[in-house]
Amino acid sequence: MQRVKGIGGSERHLLFLLPALADAGLDVRMHVLVTHEGERFVDELRAAGVAVTTEPGGGDLNPSLLPGLVREIKSFDPAIVHTHLVHADVYGQLAAAVTRRTGISSVHATPDFYRRNPYRTAGRAVGRRCARRIAISEHVARFVRDEGLAPADRIRVVRYGMDASGFARTDDERANARIGTGIAPAEVVIGVASRLIPGKGHDVLIDAFGDAARDHPDLRLLVAGVGELRGDLEARAAARCPDGSVRFLGFVEHIADFMAACDVLAFPTQPEFGEGFGLAALEGMAAGRPVLATDVGPLPEIVVDGVTGYVVPARATAGFTRAITGLADDPGLRRRLGDAAGRRAREDFSLEAMVRGTMGVYAEVA
Repeated sequence: MQRVKGIGGSERHLLFLLPALADAGLDVRMHVLVTHEGERFVDELRAAGVAVTTEPGGGDLNPSLLPGLVREIKSFDPAIVHTHLVHADVYGQLAAAVTRRTGISSVHATPDFYRRNPYRTAGRAVGRRCARRIAISEHVARFVRDEGLAPADRIRVVRYGMDASGFARTDDERANARIGTGIAPAEVVIGVASRLIPGKGHDVLIDAFGDAARDHPDLRLLVAGVGELRGDLEARAAARCPDGSVRFLGFVEHIADFMAACDVLAFPTQPEFGEGFGLAALEGMAAGRPVLATDVGPLPEIVVDGVTGYVVPARATAGFTRAITGLADDPGLRRRLGDAAGRRAREDFSLEAMVRGTMGVYAEVA
């Protein structure tokens, strides 16, 4: 159960996890509280063969959700009610209590709102009610423990995993992806794929890229994603980067093809965002690309500095510039880091490991 307004990291996680749980023999149904563009997520789940029910998510404070959730639980009759994100946690776990079902909650981020009331009180109440609280990284687990969002003995870490083979591309497929994106053979492309919202660090990346591109005329920056800051970021790129070196692509449907077209993937998240994992960084590694990431929260758990990419201090524009320049100058280095990134994605963040971990938590409480 989750409240959804689009497809971000937690939604992409569920698009990997839920079909795999069904393939493993579990009877899975997803109930989506739909807002904004949440129907896109619903459509993708159904295309993956997952049973989905929906209802309007409404506003942040919406107790009218409770009767519908209670009816949904009674109709499906699950052994476990597993909720994701704060709205589903509050209303879904309350509905689970009313219907006397075992509850599990996954925590996908470390948002500041949990440090103040009424969110802290609500988060702690959910944590006391749930039999287990799954954290998607060690960083999130520390946050849940430190903020009292669950008793320490109920916290379990199950890291995001994925089928990395879905991001593998042959040389011909990569060449076609570059042609389709309008990239010339000699151009070195830095890509970033995330929502254009505060805290994602696009401003830092644009400034760093602009400094690097002045001495490297073949450098290009491709920005995939939509969000409220697009106009501001386009103006920033126009002011600070060489003409034509930055392109904003908007929503990109086939993200694996986008990543295949790039030479390097950047993930410049800043501390204020409250990143819980950084799935796009893992996807970039699965695509066999070196990843430039900040040293924020969970990202050093994913990107190994100097092995699968580079980890740069947050807001360190000069550090990003040096990393971009070094990778632009050395195609052999890009290949070595990218090959290591692909191996790490396949071996350390597999879909099978995530499914085993999730089912292990279910087995503890079922």
